[in-house]
Amino acid sequence: MNALFPPLRPNFGAALRDVASANPRARSAAAEALGAAPAGRAEEAKEALRPLVDDTSGAVRCAAIASLGRLKDAEALDDIVARFEDLDPTVRQVALIAAGDVGDPSVAPALERALKRDEPEVRFQALASLATLLGPDAIAPLSTCLDDDDAEVRAHLAEALGSLEVEAAVEPLAALLTDRAARVRQSAAMGLARCGDASGADELVGLLTDRDRAFEAAWALGELKVEGAEEPLARLAASVLKPLAVRAAAAAALVRLEDPRGEPVLRRVIRAFRSDARGYAAQLIGELRLASLAPEVAKLVDRPRGADPVVVVEALSKLAEVSEVAADALARAADRDDPAGRRARELRE
Repeated sequence: MNALFPPLRPNFGAALRDVASANPRARSAAAEALGAAPAGRAEEAKEALRPLVDDTSGAVRCAAIASLGRLKDAEALDDIVARFEDLDPTVRQVALIAAGDVGDPSVAPALERALKRDEPEVRFQALASLATLLGPDAIAPLSTCLDDDDAEVRAHLAEALGSLEVEAAVEPLAALLTDRAARVRQSAAMGLARCGDASGADELVGLLTDRDRAFEAAWALGELKVEGAEEPLARLAASVLKPLAVRAAAAAALVRLEDPRGEPVLRRVIRAFRSDARGYAAQLIGELRLASLAPEVAKLVDRPRGADPVVVVEALSKLAEVSEVAADALARAADRDDPAGRRARELRE
């Protein structure tokens, strides 16, 4: 029966030993563990991991390459780039991710060449890694993929451009907003929102009915203060079938749009029996400086009901600017000897 389960993640010393194990699963577990090397032992981990980039097991190669990326091992870059050509598609993608994680600009030409590869999964991962590696300087090479044949690649392009959150990304994102594929248009609209541009507002409103993207669409509409989005946001906020976090995001967007229907929804979420969005609601109430809901957040100091106490005191710190109730609760939290108490004392200084 033990063969059905992967080995437990070894400690650092055991991982250094297990990289030479005859068992590929043990080598893989060791390679993963070495990526979290303790302070002062990163060089040992890198030296142990480098040979595993050429391991006969694809799972081991993946774990080793990912760990070398986390450790930012520039010495391993040539070997990582060589794995862009690996026969295992998962290894190829992990190598592309790791190349960006290392953070050495010298790998940018190799990633740009990967944008021209036949495999779509290679192209879209190269897009993300270039954005991570070069920041706004990636816009020019990324824009060469605006007419890519694969819709998923174009959608990933929109996400990569949006992740840069700069005005220079608006023009290529606007081009993708007229794409023939809905997935690309939606990603472009979200990317534009991250850059502070409301050109994709119609697509964002449409996304409020999308199960997977309603949360981010509601956030974007609120951040951009898109007039005319109030009714669909109100329907989303009122829907008892939607996750509480989604309803809270829609309610916060309504508050930003000065629609009175948002505040009662946030009150219901923070009071809800289920705790999965309580901390998020407290955070939103703090960000919005909703003094009327400060008592609801203050109650969580003594009885968090599933909310992260540190998140609660951070929300109270913002609310203290507009509410004596919040200021008193923050002072009460600061008397405690726990992480939330320490954070409360930091915020009060």
